[in-house]
Amino acid sequence: MNYIFRDKLKNTILKTINRLIPKKRNQVLFASVPDFSDNAKIFYDYLINERKLSKFNFVWLVSDKQRILKFGNLAYQIYYERSIAGLFNIFRSKYIITTHLHYCLFKTRNQFLLNLWHGMPLKAMGFIDKSEDEKSLNKFKKCTNSIDLMIATSPLMKNILVSCFYMDPRKVVITGQPRNDKLFSAKGRANLADIVPNFSEYDKIVFFIPTFRIWDDRVEGDPFYNKLFTSEELHSFLKKNRILLILKLHPFEEEKIISQYSFSDKPNLMLLPNSKLQEKQCDIYDILGGIDILITDYSSIYFDYLLINRPIIFMPVDLEEYSKKRGFVLEPYEFWTPGPKVTTIEKLVEELDVFIQNPDYYMEERKLINSLVNTYSDDHSCERVWESMRDRLLNQVT
Repeated sequence: MNYIFRDKLKNTILKTINRLIPKKRNQVLFASVPDFSDNAKIFYDYLINERKLSKFNFVWLVSDKQRILKFGNLAYQIYYERSIAGLFNIFRSKYIITTHLHYCLFKTRNQFLLNLWHGMPLKAMGFIDKSEDEKSLNKFKKCTNSIDLMIATSPLMKNILVSCFYMDPRKVVITGQPRNDKLFSAKGRANLADIVPNFSEYDKIVFFIPTFRIWDDRVEGDPFYNKLFTSEELHSFLKKNRILLILKLHPFEEEKIISQYSFSDKPNLMLLPNSKLQEKQCDIYDILGGIDILITDYSSIYFDYLLINRPIIFMPVDLEEYSKKRGFVLEPYEFWTPGPKVTTIEKLVEELDVFIQNPDYYMEERKLINSLVNTYSDDHSCERVWESMRDRLLNQVT
């Protein structure tokens, strides 16, 4: 609903209307980016499967109308967020659970906003982001002031979120992220087999998940991926070792650059668009636990992957430029990234080969960083989130 955020007058009007409309004490509204994904979706599934809120009414708002047609037959109500019905359900909901800052500028005091966010930060953001101007930060502060409860994965991450969001530390609880509960499921490999054509032909699955560098009118570094995937040396190595390398672009970036990639002539390379995951009614965390090796640059997804202590390779090809434009909340980068750093195809192939021969390579470094960024290494994060807000919810309905 970014189009609303841009208009101060419109936000003021919406907030005034929101104050006047009485709330349904048993209505919980969910929203995520992409739709039906990440921490919000996994926490919703937990509430339904564990029958925690049988007397509550659940509503989902989506940014894509096609999601309504595809998922409209499910147990929850779905509305397009830019519709009258979507707005009305924001106004009527006592509770809002989101992965971003949905509806924060016109949320009122008689609503409860649980922000599950979408990952613990490595990159600078909010009040630590070098590229943010004063106007943006003022708007951001208004949003963060509306958060009633937020989650973190460790005391370190709690302190970082408090700094980035400039918020009351008493509002941040250490629970772990709901989405990470899926990493411990045995279904990851089966879910991969359902998505990857000819899955049985591969001995290893490698995920390459870079952070975004193109976001609206901002360019934060070098989108280098096309250089990587035109390498015959890399493809020859993958083919020889029966490895599938899957490229998963960030949702912010996918629509802008996905047309640059076609791997039809390279069976050991695969592009995984968000639409493919949504078609299977799953998200990246349904398959991440089935991956053998993760490659990233500055994406904090590796904090999650550390929970299962598998190999990670880092590709900081534009580290100096990215550090100047965006910056990091954890430095030095070398210490906080427990895996080999590669900036050439030759080095990438070399390190992939080392991990194939010895998966324990960098194991102790991974354990150390995991102990700092993840207090819990189990599949009970949803339960802890529930415990942190249970009394607030159950006191509303008898």
